[in-house]
Amino acid sequence: MNRLNMTALLYPFLAVVVIVGYAGGLGTIFILLNETEAGEWAVIILGMALVVGVPAVAALGQRMIEKG
Repeated sequence: MNRLNMTALLYPFLAVVVIVGYAGGLGTIFILLNETEAGEWAVIILGMALVVGVPAVAALGQRMIEKG
């Protein structure tokens, strides 16, 4: 019974840690890109690549799963 209670607390905590790590890493990358010579344009290009690229990769992956 005690193990069930620990699992109920562990999964949400791990979810928060993963999201904070991912968001913090992405924020750091954006800050470092802003400090480069390209400045804001590098941030805009990476942001656009993420906005377009992530759904495109997800759609291609879904199509491959449905075929197979």
